[in-house]
Amino acid sequence: MKNFLVAFLVLPILGWAQGLYNNGANIVVSSSGNVVISSGNFVNDNGGLVDLDGKIYLTGNFTNNAANHVFTNVDADGEVIFNGSGTQNINAPIANYVDFEKVTINSGSSVVLPAANAMTVNGTFTVNGTFTSETPSDETMGGSLIADPTEGVAGTGTVNIKRFFKVNGRWQYVGVPMTDQPSSIFTENTTSGNFNPNLYTYDETYDANPNPSDIQYSNFQDATYNFNQAWWNGQVQTTAGSPVNLTPAVGYITYNENDITATFTGTPDKLNNNASYSPTLTFTSNDGNSDYYDGWNLVSNPYQSAIDWDLVGKTAISQTVYLWDGDNGNYVYYYSGSTDDHVHFDGQSQTLNGSARYIPPMQSFFVKATASNPSITIPASARLHYNSQMWKNEDKAPVDYDFLKLQIENENNHYDQTVVRMAEDESISEAFDSYDAYKAYAVYTDVPQVYSLVSDGNTIVPVAINSLPVSVEEEMKIIPLGVVAKDDGIYTFSVVDMNNADFDKIYLKDAKIPSDPVYIDLTLTPEYQTFIPQGETKDRFSLVFAKSTTDIENSDIDQNSTTKIYTADRMLYVNMMNQDNAKVSIYNTLGQNVGTFDAYKGLNHYDVNYLPIGQYTVRVMNNNYSKVEKIILQ
Repeated sequence: MKNFLVAFLVLPILGWAQGLYNNGANIVVSSSGNVVISSGNFVNDNGGLVDLDGKIYLTGNFTNNAANHVFTNVDADGEVIFNGSGTQNINAPIANYVDFEKVTINSGSSVVLPAANAMTVNGTFTVNGTFTSETPSDETMGGSLIADPTEGVAGTGTVNIKRFFKVNGRWQYVGVPMTDQPSSIFTENTTSGNFNPNLYTYDETYDANPNPSDIQYSNFQDATYNFNQAWWNGQVQTTAGSPVNLTPAVGYITYNENDITATFTGTPDKLNNNASYSPTLTFTSNDGNSDYYDGWNLVSNPYQSAIDWDLVGKTAISQTVYLWDGDNGNYVYYYSGSTDDHVHFDGQSQTLNGSARYIPPMQSFFVKATASNPSITIPASARLHYNSQMWKNEDKAPVDYDFLKLQIENENNHYDQTVVRMAEDESISEAFDSYDAYKAYAVYTDVPQVYSLVSDGNTIVPVAINSLPVSVEEEMKIIPLGVVAKDDGIYTFSVVDMNNADFDKIYLKDAKIPSDPVYIDLTLTPEYQTFIPQGETKDRFSLVFAKSTTDIENSDIDQNSTTKIYTADRMLYVNMMNQDNAKVSIYNTLGQNVGTFDAYKGLNHYDVNYLPIGQYTVRVMNNNYSKVEKIILQ
């Protein structure tokens, strides 16, 4: 049967079938040949290929199970015509998407691209019937469509692009895949009460008055500066509050008490399929803090497939893209690399909080303008079929530079990350430059924040990605860290990834007790727990990159093998670095035992609120170790 199909279809004649199953054959349909599949499906399996210069008429489903893209010699000559009377599916999972030449959907026919399936059309995509790209009921991949912008999308039918947005009491960053889409898609009231759904864009020109005197987390919550007004200034509505059409490539945020399944619909010419999109960007220097608060523009992926941030043209724009992860209440970052001929950082040092270079369809994101006349160009050539289970990157960094990706996590398992990296390259500076990425604070969530601090002129700025120069002569590098704790509690620092090419040791320094700091050797102990009070702390933690010959005081290094005893907020903390099981005993000034507890390796904490204010002696002891220290409870 397989050989019969090959011989039959290579002839320039009309063939009929009630289904075509290509079980590994190389089928050829010549330029004057037609294949009509009436009341049946097309199934490509087991490595089958089709060289199509003629036409395939199909009334059933088109399915590709082979580890290829079905059609060879894709030159926009061959055509698949969907002319069924019922719903016809294009089943082609992301790994084996269909690479069509021409596609036509006849009047009266309805073709569906299911969620997690993908198709590329290299010739004209003509829709005289109905084409629908479906969405799952979560934020995983919907149908992914790439149509050639030169050949175009034509026809008199209807295109529907559906997308599920997980809103449900949180903000979601969104964009639109078609023109002439009303804001009512997001602002219709889907609840039974008087709740008014919200839709905003961001006003980069907003000027806080007065300007903040410094850069810190609390400024975003300070009514004096009212940074929320930047969103209000960019609200999406007419003066009368009626719907307006949303603009492709512009970013929006939406809030609703329910999840939203949006349907973007219109004639085929409304589909965003230009050769490129360049949303209007601005840079308004008005904050007085090295422009940290300025230049933030919210844009979006205008296409119906993912785009590659590395292929987006950038002028006077930071190399970092900032995406909001509503599930984790935090920003994620991806740094696309330097644009010159110097060092190119890549791998794990490019990504924070799980981000990646591929931006899902209908996803908005922040870019940071750095000078006047900023611009980005999102070309059609940046499109790709990518399984947008958002922000995943499994690349590993090369071994030719030092870097550390550090994470902080609270007791609710919410986390944030920062990267410090350094290389022997004169193009990198100690001050903030194009190799760095500003820290975007996650406000109004219980997610802790961690970042390093660098100078930018006369201002100290928080950065999520910190790139530093290093020379072979340098023995030690010290990088101060900033931390935001949303509540008093136990926080865990941990190493996500590291490469110490030039430096033998990387320490986390905790100067909670300035005269007696703790140095944690992260190359040996990649996790450290400690109590951090609520608020922003910029003078307690730092990273120390050091060579083995560096003269760091022995008393400091010895802290790795000792036990720290301290109090905070009527709690007793015993941090045992190298000891396993021990007993903690508390004695008052009369020598009476007023409390005994078990302690284990790591950070232990005990509620001693039952004890009166005063001085106490704490002893930590096991069979081969003992430490005694005085504390004061206030």
